[in-house]
Amino acid sequence: MDFQKEFGKLHAENEEMKKMMLQLLILRQEQNQNTICTACPHLLTLPHDPTARWGPPQPLHASTAPGQRKLLAPIPPASPHHQLQRSVRSTLRPLSAQQKERQARKGLLQEVLELAEEIKLASLNDAKTSDQTGCSVGSLSPVDRRTPPAPRTLPFLNSPIAPAIPTPPKTTSERPFQSKLPRLKKTISLNVVTAVTEQKSVESLAGRQEETREHKEVKKRKVTEARHTSKTQPAKNLPELAKLRPLSCPEQALLQAFTVLSDDDWGKKIEALISIRSLAQHHANVLLPRLHDVCLAVNQEVKNLRSVVSHAAMVTLAHLFAHLGQDMDAEAEGAARTLLPKAGESSSFMKDMDLALGYMVYNTNPIRSMNALINGGLSHKHTAVRKSTARHLEKVTEVIGAARLLSGKNDLTARFIHTASCLALDNALEVRNQARNILSVVASHPDLIKMVERFAPLSDQIRMKDFINKCQKRPLR
Repeated sequence: MDFQKEFGKLHAENEEMKKMMLQLLILRQEQNQNTICTACPHLLTLPHDPTARWGPPQPLHASTAPGQRKLLAPIPPASPHHQLQRSVRSTLRPLSAQQKERQARKGLLQEVLELAEEIKLASLNDAKTSDQTGCSVGSLSPVDRRTPPAPRTLPFLNSPIAPAIPTPPKTTSERPFQSKLPRLKKTISLNVVTAVTEQKSVESLAGRQEETREHKEVKKRKVTEARHTSKTQPAKNLPELAKLRPLSCPEQALLQAFTVLSDDDWGKKIEALISIRSLAQHHANVLLPRLHDVCLAVNQEVKNLRSVVSHAAMVTLAHLFAHLGQDMDAEAEGAARTLLPKAGESSSFMKDMDLALGYMVYNTNPIRSMNALINGGLSHKHTAVRKSTARHLEKVTEVIGAARLLSGKNDLTARFIHTASCLALDNALEVRNQARNILSVVASHPDLIKMVERFAPLSDQIRMKDFINKCQKRPLR
């Protein structure tokens, strides 16, 4: 507020000085208009003689010859007497309103220029004096620089403007927090007590942190073990596969295996199948780009008439499913269509066939393996093929779980209920017994009857309900 008041005072004084300067200019202009030039009084009574300058008129003489021009004499300059006479006439002549305005403007401009020169000279003098005294004009404000030196000497102009001091923030009168707990008496043993309590608190915090870490680690172990057991515990029933040595040149071994499998020498074919097993076990990055071609070649050897080569091809498929895992999802249906019919050929193939299909069920996507088993052996004419299909479908049902199978989503439930009804109503007793094992896995689910009524054919619903009731009363394992 003080700064605004001082600035207002300076502005008012500056306006007053402007008004005074304008009044002075107007007074000088009026004095110039009212005064008459009395410096030369003899010029006012001069007679007007037109012949005084140019002389008497003389006739023109045209005595020059044609084609020639006579140069006239130069006009003499006007005398100072005539110049003074002309200026007096111009002063005595009455002026118009426009001429008066022009003269007034010229006079004002001259006065302003004179004042500007005076201010300039005054500023130069101030600069010289400041250089001598040591003070600089640069420290002055722009208003002080434009004012002349006389009013600048006034005390209120040179006084520095104090900066505005910010007001401190308002503090709310709040009472400090006071604890209501009893205070300990200040004794000598107080430091010892505090040190002991601090040490106990630090130890308790460290113990809690260690307990939480151990608890988290134990929890993680339990979760990982549960997941591992849920996926691999049924696979413990399967025999372990032989461990082979890595190959020195896997790329060349893969190319050689393709060439050997196309020959008729069954001994070399067995060696090529063994090299494919070692590639799946140690060199999966070399085998994966050609996996589909390798599976087609191995499936072709499963159908070989020589039983030794067929057994070796089945074990090779088991190695591929065991070591490559879900990379074999796309090859599951082709392998199931090739392996399941071997159950109807001879019982000697059952062991190796169950080995390959077991590793397929437990290492690939269970829904893919279920679809592969259904497409490969559900509608087969041979009873042994349908029985082995139902046996491996039981394993798939345990892996997937009853909650997911009976959720009613993505056609999974409809496909499962249709397969279970086909196997439960099969003509062969062996197949019906395997179907009872499948339904005993999901018999405890409350939505089983609802799903049967929803997805099973109307002609089979009554027999399916009776079959489910028998499974719930006495499950067959």
